[in-house]
Amino acid sequence: MKMTVAPAPHLRRVGLIVTIASLIAIAAATLTPETSPAMASHFCLVCGSVGTVDAVLNVILFIPLGVGLALSGVQGKKALMWVFALSALIETAQLFFIPGRDSTIGDVLTNTLGGGLGFAIVRFYPLWLRPASRVARNLCLGWASIWLTIQIVSIYGFTLSLSHSQYFGEIARELGDFAVFPGRVLSVRIDDKPIPNTAIDDSRVVERLLLRGATIATTVVPAESTRKIAPIVRVADAQQREILLIAQDGDRFIFTIRTGAAVLRARRPFFAVAGVFPAVVPGYSSADDSLTLTARYAAGVVGIRAHNNSSDSGLVIPINASLGWILWLPFQWLIEGTGAEHMISWIWMACLALPFGYWAFYFRESTSSKQARLEATFDLLFGVLLLIAGLIVTPRVFGLAIAPFIDWVATLAGLFLGYFLGSVTRRLGLTTAPVSGAHQR
Repeated sequence: MKMTVAPAPHLRRVGLIVTIASLIAIAAATLTPETSPAMASHFCLVCGSVGTVDAVLNVILFIPLGVGLALSGVQGKKALMWVFALSALIETAQLFFIPGRDSTIGDVLTNTLGGGLGFAIVRFYPLWLRPASRVARNLCLGWASIWLTIQIVSIYGFTLSLSHSQYFGEIARELGDFAVFPGRVLSVRIDDKPIPNTAIDDSRVVERLLLRGATIATTVVPAESTRKIAPIVRVADAQQREILLIAQDGDRFIFTIRTGAAVLRARRPFFAVAGVFPAVVPGYSSADDSLTLTARYAAGVVGIRAHNNSSDSGLVIPINASLGWILWLPFQWLIEGTGAEHMISWIWMACLALPFGYWAFYFRESTSSKQARLEATFDLLFGVLLLIAGLIVTPRVFGLAIAPFIDWVATLAGLFLGYFLGSVTRRLGLTTAPVSGAHQR
């Protein structure tokens, strides 16, 4: 007699559809050629400058496959073996047949982890969808730890992290896959210190200035628009790690500086102002047509500005944990302070708080005894202290601004939404487990 996972025929059909769809998505995401440089080692676990992002995306990519296999009635050991074999086959194909793809041991492990996680989500769904009071309390505490970790990681990802090394100025140079800046650079300064197009004499002074929130300013004579990023000013250290960058991208002015995201191997924050550079500069351009670009990263606020004789544009963006979603995207996002970014940030904060509210309902629903009510009071106090730690204390420790009021509103909205969803599942009486252990002869 063997234990099956999904005895119901309609669930098996759903599982088959999910499995096929996930296989198509996996093939599209992993078996297409790319132009990225070859990986130095195939035995690394977290590989490349955005290795952590790749690892997270690998886990997420294979979760639906695990869900599909669980719904299809595949046993746990077989499901893990199939996921592992599929991942190994993909990595082998990338290594020998698909140009520009990086084949690593880390990919196999994270893919398998994602498949196993998806399988466990379905296989043990009664445990988290309709938990008993004590289980719900443990789930709340576990998610509280995850939530606080995400807040800390997000805040650290936007905290300055400058290397203590020799710095080099690179002005309008040809660098790797970047475009070459088509205009002329007249001057570059960090506060009152000029930046040369060579080794910087006193790199420690530059490091201290940047850590104190100095203004980086460059005056250029622009030319035509570019099709991709063209560095105007770049400061790098002795290991060629980028410390700061001011660049042109089409008509946009781009600024980035080294933060904890580089240490985490996450997506670095890039800030942009659109409409700065003209599409075409007719005729001869002289110094009278110059454009001054300034950028400043200080006290949890980024300010970038571009001005000339006829126009002045810029933006000021507060930095807080609600922008953490930008660090984990599969592509580079340019932060422009748009309404869409604010909306995504609020949704991000609400979604992070939702599981806590959901499981809090199931913990609270059985708190009828005096001792249980006392425990609930302490847990409520713990939740308040947790919010204070994540939204006030942690940002201040890292030198950033505390979470704005709207982030508190979004977090509380997520808690209440989770609590409401818990009450809905309670009223619907989702007590039976369509994926629980049924026997098959």
